[in-house]
Amino acid sequence: MRRLLWVIAWIAVAIWSLVAWGTYGLFDLFGGMAVRNADMIGATPESVEWIAWALAALRGLGLGAIVFVWGLVSLLTLAVPAVLGLLVPRSQLASMSGERRDYPAGPRGDGYQPPPQAPLRQIERR
Repeated sequence: MRRLLWVIAWIAVAIWSLVAWGTYGLFDLFGGMAVRNADMIGATPESVEWIAWALAALRGLGLGAIVFVWGLVSLLTLAVPAVLGLLVPRSQLASMSGERRDYPAGPRGDGYQPPPQAPLRQIERR
């Protein structure tokens, strides 16, 4: 069950990464086009320079925000199986997934069987 949770989480991160990569590319493309064409908006060279600077700053902030949101969502997606793995004991995860254990529970209650040991020698008193 844990392995399945991790596989699903990594697949979700891969899909999310493709979406974020596409968003980053489109934002970079259209932001670059807006910066290059700032002269269509402004009438004087000073206003064109100011508009180009403002658009470039917005483009940089937007690209940084996309990377930040991608990292945050990826981290939260990977945190779900990690937290579930810490909170839910292994025996409950196995019973939730329908797995059957054919070995008896050991002294710790989790199926662990200690290795066989040689019998202890007794000390003789004289």
